[in-house]
Amino acid sequence: MKLKIYSIIAAGTITLALSSCKKDFLDKQPISQVTPDVAFADAAAAEKLIQGVYDGMYNDFHIMDFMTNGDVVADNCYAGGDNPNNIQLDLFTVSNTNANVSRDYTALYKDIKNCNLVTDNVPKIADPKLDVNDRRKQILAEARILRAYLYFNIVRLWGSAPLVVKIPVTTEDLSPSKATADQIYAQIIADLEYGAANARTTAATKGIMTKGVANALLAKVYATKTNPDWAKVITYADAVIGGGYSLVSNYDFLWDSQHKNNSEAIWEMQYDGWGGLHGNWMPSQLFGAGWKKFNTPTNDLVNVFNAENDVVRKKSSILIDGIGWDDDYWKDAAVYPHINKYRADDKTDTYLLRLADIMLLKAEALNEASASGWSSAKDIVNTIRGRVNLGATPATDQASMRLAIEKERRLELAFEGHRWYDLLRTNRAIAVMNAQKDGNGNALNYNVTAAKLLFPIPQTELDRNPNLR
Repeated sequence: MKLKIYSIIAAGTITLALSSCKKDFLDKQPISQVTPDVAFADAAAAEKLIQGVYDGMYNDFHIMDFMTNGDVVADNCYAGGDNPNNIQLDLFTVSNTNANVSRDYTALYKDIKNCNLVTDNVPKIADPKLDVNDRRKQILAEARILRAYLYFNIVRLWGSAPLVVKIPVTTEDLSPSKATADQIYAQIIADLEYGAANARTTAATKGIMTKGVANALLAKVYATKTNPDWAKVITYADAVIGGGYSLVSNYDFLWDSQHKNNSEAIWEMQYDGWGGLHGNWMPSQLFGAGWKKFNTPTNDLVNVFNAENDVVRKKSSILIDGIGWDDDYWKDAAVYPHINKYRADDKTDTYLLRLADIMLLKAEALNEASASGWSSAKDIVNTIRGRVNLGATPATDQASMRLAIEKERRLELAFEGHRWYDLLRTNRAIAVMNAQKDGNGNALNYNVTAAKLLFPIPQTELDRNPNLR
């Protein structure tokens, strides 16, 4: 019985996220018929439930789509390759039958379902071992932090969407209506506040949800939600900055795969290769001979690196190896760029949160909080620039500092999945994307409008659930 229910954790999902696995899901014992005394009887079962959440995260969304959505949709990457779904995202012609959009929607809600298995069942387990050193609260905190992160992606990509925080029991539960963005943000904040209060301070690896992850996400959420609360961004950023993290001395240490779980990492996806538990197939999609690779750095990004004379970060971020293609964006195969941050192999870790991101977010909050805040923000920006041998930012007022921070975040965090969300939350997406040009200075004519800033609900979900229309 236990093996059967744990297979549901890996393969099942609620109806709104069902895809080709529908028959397999329906063949399994319904969750509502699995009694706690059989499937969730002890502390060991609770540990398996939370491990199921972590294991479920190693899917297409977290392996590669996080960067496609964050950098290809933005001005950091062209789609590359020949995948029509990626190209739709790149060109802002995405439809509700786009396969990437559908698989991401499904993956995120499947992961949420796994979190809900924890939050529904772990409080009911009558095993005193779970309350030794507050382990029960820690498990619940980890599940709620992860659920908050998943919904943070959903609300940024789709806006209004179903808000499901319980395992479906009734027929009505299987066809939820959309919640507003504000309702989703309220749940995200509640989950993260619980996580910040009850999660561990440190863990064996940076793949475990800790107080630092919760505080970092709270800082990002308060900077992103409608009517940002800059005071709270500063509060939670300070909690991270004072939480035992520090910048690594050499920027390239972040990417050489020799410094995993380093002092700068707040949340790092843990890959140990296909011979272990989790292999990372993304590096093979980004560079190498044989076929045109995905997520090609843009002319615009390369030009910004060059104009800033940002030699260190450009070298770590972009590889020009002479293996390239003649396409509409890069006419000379000899200078065709590839992403270099994920350069190693199937053991390459990826960062979902790191300290430099939160430091620059604090700088932004200081600058936005008051007209004189740019002066305090400047010290933080200069610290980030100093690590890569760049001089002080020339910004001298709030407006120029706003743009300086935007550029610093772009160069520091390129290909880490942040750029599109930065453009969205600062209301810069339409202006920036419609100003994009190719390598010859010709307009790319993305014709971005407000209606194109969010993903459509997948058609399969609209067909399945009329309450989503």
